[in-house]
Amino acid sequence: MACLQPKFALRTLLLLGSLLLSLPLLAATQSWQLHNRPASDVASQLRQLYPTEQAAITAQGQQLFVRGEAAILEEIDQLIETMDVAPVQFRVTVRSLGQDNGVRQGAGVSITNNNVNVGGEHRVTSTQRVREQSLIILDGQSAHIHSGQIRVVPVAVQGGFNPAALYQQVRIRSGFIVNPRLISERQVELNVMAFDNMPDEDQPGFETQAVMTSRRITPGSWVELGSTSQTHQGSETGLVYEVGQHRLENQRYEVQVDIL
Repeated sequence: MACLQPKFALRTLLLLGSLLLSLPLLAATQSWQLHNRPASDVASQLRQLYPTEQAAITAQGQQLFVRGEAAILEEIDQLIETMDVAPVQFRVTVRSLGQDNGVRQGAGVSITNNNVNVGGEHRVTSTQRVREQSLIILDGQSAHIHSGQIRVVPVAVQGGFNPAALYQQVRIRSGFIVNPRLISERQVELNVMAFDNMPDEDQPGFETQAVMTSRRITPGSWVELGSTSQTHQGSETGLVYEVGQHRLENQRYEVQVDIL
């Protein structure tokens, strides 16, 4: 019997050890004070990486709380160091280069001291103009450019970067939507959507034509977006004169993105 007792005690210890190893590790709760981003934003990203059974993630103001195993908490601690950073700011500058070409011609008849005078006019004018406008946006935000004016799109477009999703949320008719995203200190991905909405009066809804481009640019360089052209014609006729006018407006748009 004395010989059996040590064997029984050893077997009992081995059984208890295996039971302890089979039990899940005890969960703990850890908190972080964020400085650059709302805790709710970081919590939303972490929930996509860790399901509820792995980590319980909550946010309150700038504080983030996570309950999970020690290994999970260590991983999240390293992630938060890279996630709690200030968003990149861009200065987007749009430059419009316009040229107006006009032609005015006409003929008239005047009578002076019983003398009939016939006169003619032919005048060609050309005017060039350059205008720039800038604004500051965050990485991921979009800006709307129309007729040389630029403004921030007031919503984060849901459903992807496409004209249909955009038009349903922001009532803008035409122009360019530019969306810069930081790749590195020397490269920015610039997504550009040139579009024109043509509503049908007989049918509800809308029809949209759009051209999507995506390119990698160097910060500070100018990128051509596109151009517009408008033609104006007019005439004026009196008893003894006739004047005709023809004017062509060409507008070219360029955009520049700088990292602040």
